[in-house]
Amino acid sequence: MVLTMLASQVVVAQDNAFLADSDTGIKKTVIRKMKRDAARLALRMNAKNEDLRYQDIEIPKRNIDMIFDILTNVYKTDETAQSISKCNVHTHPNPSIDHFVVIFDKNVEWAAPLRDGINETEDETINELLYDYDLNIEKHVQWNDTQDAITIRSKSPKNMAALANEFYNVAGVDEIDLGIPKVPGNDINLRKIETGWEVEYVLRFGSFGEEEGNIHIWKYAVSDDGNVKFLSEGGHPLPEWMKCDILNKIMVSKI
Repeated sequence: MVLTMLASQVVVAQDNAFLADSDTGIKKTVIRKMKRDAARLALRMNAKNEDLRYQDIEIPKRNIDMIFDILTNVYKTDETAQSISKCNVHTHPNPSIDHFVVIFDKNVEWAAPLRDGINETEDETINELLYDYDLNIEKHVQWNDTQDAITIRSKSPKNMAALANEFYNVAGVDEIDLGIPKVPGNDINLRKIETGWEVEYVLRFGSFGEEEGNIHIWKYAVSDDGNVKFLSEGGHPLPEWMKCDILNKIMVSKI
């Protein structure tokens, strides 16, 4: 009986986690990922014009909303598009939109609260930036013998390269790590075409060494009025265990 109650609680928790968004009809967990994808893709568009370090910290909302509409339109097109999401094909975390690591002299005066285990500083510039941009100090760690580091995290997507630049004005700051992965991974690419946009979903798998492993790609075209057309699927053949629709059915059958 206890096992039955626990199982039912798990199912309820899963149902709550995957409730559909009232505006889109798409599960909220997927919506959250798509909004982050849209923000990162919007930031990539800006990067084509100028180094992100010298651009606005806030990502233009109109661009995020436009790209979000494109991604949701593709998702609602067919089961293939939805299975791509189940494979966790989302934007590779470059550029950074949510965090960076500030590396500084471990003995600097403003870090006294950090050394006492409190995630706060006595530096006016840092404190103003945290307040103005709704940031928080996620953690403080020893970096090496002479340096400590704090992870700064944003509650909403931002141009972290531009925001990180502001921290270089703080005494004692030596370096800032934007946390960009050095290895390739799954990704979404967006390209402007004559009739609208081309969306490319990239799934990477296999071993990663000097080369980029195996790649499987799906392409869609989304017209300016929102119509979606499947263009192609290709690349390295997907192993049976990686076919996301099949994998999902196997997992569901075991619940």
